[in-house]
Amino acid sequence: MSKFIKYFVIISSLLVSFAHAQFATLGGGMLVTDRPLKGVAEINVQTPPFLNSRAYATFSWTNDSAKPTYIFALERKIFGIDKVFTTGLGAGMLMIEPKDYKPDFMVVSSTFVPLPIPKTAVVVIGSVLPFEKFEWSLILKVGWAFWFVK
Repeated sequence: MSKFIKYFVIISSLLVSFAHAQFATLGGGMLVTDRPLKGVAEINVQTPPFLNSRAYATFSWTNDSAKPTYIFALERKIFGIDKVFTTGLGAGMLMIEPKDYKPDFMVVSSTFVPLPIPKTAVVVIGSVLPFEKFEWSLILKVGWAFWFVK
């Protein structure tokens, strides 16, 4: 029964995210941690901004597993220059398959740098798990916006 509830929450969150999202992106790049580099592919869905903040859901796959990692977070824009770059800082939950999707609290910061290619940007996402021995990760990726609503 608990697996049913877990998957119901995950699928419901995904549907709610898509229903209220302002945009969604596909991305690919590298996951940098204290372990060897890993390739990463992601789908990211973000809400419209509210008071310079956004909520988002990210579904991420590495070359180690076909099961996704789930990230749900809220970030506030802390610095940026329009059409040059934007940096945000926030907090959220990380749920990975090796931990049976047990949620871990995380602090996250992302920087978005648009490229001269339409709907494309370089994204750098740093995160730390303060209650898990300060495990850290850095994702360096290129993202492409495949869905956008104004």
